Formats: sequence, structure tokens, C-alpha cells
Amino acid sequence: MSAWQNELRRQSYSRTFIWKTAIAIISCGLAAGFIVDRFTGSKANWLSQRLAIEFMKPENPYTLGSQEESGKLPESLLSRLEDDSFDIEEFLSLSPYWKTRARGDALAQIETYLAKRFPPETSQMLGDYLASLDGSDNPRRQRLDSLASEEPPPRYANRLLGEIEASNRYYFRAYPYFRAEGDAFDEARPSRERAVSMLLLDDDFEELQTLIDRPEYNEFLSTRIRLDIAKHQRDWIEVAKLLPLERISNFDPRMAIIAAITALVWAAILFRLGQFDSWASRMGVLCGLAFIAGALSTLPTLLLVLIEDIYVGYQPDGDIVRTVAFFIGGVGLREEFCKLLLFLPFAIRLAKKSDERESLIIASFVGLGFAAEENIGYFSQSLATAAPGRFLTANFFHIGLTGMGGLYLCRAIRRGNYNDFLYIFGILIVVHGLYNTLLSLPQFEIGPFFAMMVFILLSMQYFRELYSMSVQGGSGYSLSFLFVTGLSLILATLIVFQSSQVGLGLSLRLVASEAIGSALIAFMFFREFNESLGT
Repeated sequence: MSAWQNELRRQSYSRTFIWKTAIAIISCGLAAGFIVDRFTGSKANWLSQRLAIEFMKPENPYTLGSQEESGKLPESLLSRLEDDSFDIEEFLSLSPYWKTRARGDALAQIETYLAKRFPPETSQMLGDYLASLDGSDNPRRQRLDSLASEEPPPRYANRLLGEIEASNRYYFRAYPYFRAEGDAFDEARPSRERAVSMLLLDDDFEELQTLIDRPEYNEFLSTRIRLDIAKHQRDWIEVAKLLPLERISNFDPRMAIIAAITALVWAAILFRLGQFDSWASRMGVLCGLAFIAGALSTLPTLLLVLIEDIYVGYQPDGDIVRTVAFFIGGVGLREEFCKLLLFLPFAIRLAKKSDERESLIIASFVGLGFAAEENIGYFSQSLATAAPGRFLTANFFHIGLTGMGGLYLCRAIRRGNYNDFLYIFGILIVVHGLYNTLLSLPQFEIGPFFAMMVFILLSMQYFRELYSMSVQGGSGYSLSFLFVTGLSLILATLIVFQSSQVGLGLSLRLVASEAIGSALIAFMFFREFNESLGT
């Protein structure tokens, strides 16, 4: 180690230094977020994000019940309706809000704004669309039907009828309208895209096949859709070929960067827990290869998901028995099996040695690789707001499960007796399934609390196994320092990213809610690290 590295290692055991470092990192994130907010187009998704935050709060004055009494609409929505850049596509993207709130005085208020923003015929059609979203057959819906039957029909007439049917989940009725709009107007690209999505939602793969020969629809028949068609036809060889391409085609570099940061933080912690000397060593190479193997294990997992969808074909529906069966016999079994399957080559090599610490850490890196690849999808779905929570829970959950399973697999191979491994493997599957079940059952309000208890018990057992086979302490950086600075780096990155999407103010609200909700888990890790820190 160089002089500055030795000094940093020494300082990493100081509580004051740890928190000063954390504050410095967060401050840099705030400064960068401010710059991004001020000098980039950070308001691209401002309206939808603002409304999402407003309406997800039950005490908000614009929830459905209170709005029916007050007739008010959010100021953020009204100000956007007045903006000259507000267009029909943005208007239609807000369909979930229109359906529950565009009625009575609110409908008249919205129509007043529409009349100022769009030509008379267009604003009239948009008003008819709003008045017909409940699916009822009224004069305004009949007027839209009449316009759509004209030759040629006016722009958006069929599109709006398709959106009405889609909002009421009549996908088979919506498809012909979107198809008609897409066929009538070359510029109606969103309608052609919606037509494809309606067929997917209605599982009409035969009709999808007819669109393959239509050049104007080729751009919408993605690898994911071709994968769905192959699954429907039960062509599992074709499914296996398309799965890697589908994952690559949906690769989101922004989410991958955030997922990589969370993975690097845990990698540093695992390397320290393993008490390995250098990344440029045999163990460093094995850890890297194990991480890649874990990421690749998501492919056979996804293949099993598709096979189970066809031959088992049910999803959690709130029923306790079916939900438990799904998460234990489905999710838990396939994920733990596939991770250990990719760990098996490492297990065969590691079993020849008696160093169980290496077996546990290498297996943990397989779990980390699986979690990192899985995180990209979860971050995309949540606009990365799930990053702090998944950093503290899902990442270590996979680390702990695969680490424990891999440790007992190496012991079984070395001893030639698999009884203990099969017993532990079964327990890990049940633990995985119970954790997901408790997070998924809406009838149990305290389910998430018990899920966290399952997570904490697994974590405690993991550290108990680790500390029973290794000497605590050592020459590395303190675990508390790595953990706190890593979490601070994730929060700072998230602030910068969210500021580029919705502005600094909203980004702080999103990040703060996630960070506060994860405080209990953070405390658990400090307890398990069990380090002696100075002032």
C-alpha cells in the first residue's frame, strides 16, 4: 500500500471521518444535481412524475374521493395544459388520470383548456374521448364512431376510439381502431405501435403473424415480441436463441451504470469480508468470473420462467396457498437452482481446497452477479428509485442465499455426502419463497415487516458462518466505511440522475423516501459488521 492508502485505511476506522466522507459525497451529488437541473432538459418527464407523486399519496387533495367533492384538478396539470408544447401524444399519455378525474366540472374545465390549445375539430374529438372513457354508449361516443366511419376519417378519430377500448381492457376491440388509424395515416406511428401492443395483451399471436409481412410494422415486432411468438408456439430452441438477444436489445445503459455502482460497492465489501489481498490475484479473477456467471444465470432462469408460464400458467392472485406455491415452487426453486448450476464449475474446483471462506465468498459473487443483472430491469421500472432499497435488501439477499448454498455444495462435493446440502438447499428455497410471498400478499399489512425479519435472520446466519471461519479485523478498509461511502455514492448518483429527469426538488423527495425506509436494514448491517471504530 502507498502512504495515502495506508492513511485512508487508518482513517476508515474513524466515525468522524466516515460521516464527513458521506456528507461530502452527498454534497457533491446535490451540487451536480443542481447543475443538471439548471442546465439540461430535466423537465422532459416533469408532469407525469409530478402527478405520480401527487396521486400516490392517499391524503392528497386530488385523490378520487376528494376530487368528486371539490371538482379540482392539480395545478401542475392545468399549467401544462396551457403550455404551447403540450401535444396530443402527451395528452393521451395521461389517460390513467383522465379516466378517473375527467368528469363533471373538471371535464368542462379541461375542455376549455383544450379549445384554446387545439383546432376546433380536434379539441371536440378530445372532449368526446374524455366523456366516453367510462365505456358507456352516449351521444359523444356515437359522434366519434360517426367520424371514424367517414372516408377518409379525420386524424385521431380511430386512435381515440382505440384508446377508449384499451382503457377499458377491451383489447380485441381496440386493435381494429388502431390498425385503421395506422393504415390511414403514414405519420400514425404510435397507432401502429398500439395495434401491436393490443394483440400482445390479447394473446392474439395468429394476427401478429400477419403483421410480420407488413414493412410498416417491422419496427414494432421487436425481439421480445418474436420471443413471445416462439413461446406461444412452444419452440424452446428458438426461445433459447432469442433470450440473449432480447436481453441485449432491452439493455439500458443508464440503469446499468447505477446497477454497476451498487454491485461494485458490494463487491468491495465481499472482497474485504473474504480478506483477499488484491484484485489482481487468483481470487480477484475467480470473483470476477463468478460475478459474470451469476449474471449469466439469469438466462436459464428466464427460460424456466417462460416454460412455467406455458405449462403451469398462473401468477399470484392474492390466494395464500397459490401465492406460496408460486414463490416457493416457482421463483425460489428456479432462481436458486440456476445460480448454483452456474456456480457448480467453481464448486468442483473449490471443493479440492479446505478454505471454506473462499467457497462462501465466490458463491456470494455469483449471487451478486444475478442481483446486478436483475437490478437493471427493476431500476428501469422504477426510474431507479428502487436503487437504495435493493442495494440494502435484494443485493445481499441473493448474496446470502447463493453464498450459503454454494458453501454447503462445496462441503458436499468434498465429503461425498449430499444430505446436508439438500437439506439446506430446500431451506433456502423456502426462505426465498416466503420472503417474496410476504412482500406480495396485500391482505397482510404487516407482511413487509415479517419479510424483513426473514431477511435479517438470513443475514445473521450468513455472517455467523463467515465469522466462524475467518479472523475478524485485518489490514483492509473498515466495512462500515465501505458500506456508508458506497450507500452515499448510490444516493448521490440517484440524485443526479433523477435531477436530469424531474428536477432537483422532486429528485430529493424520491430519494429521501427510499433512504428513510431503508434505515432499519442499514442499522442491521452495522450491527453484523461488529467493528470497533474510533472517534
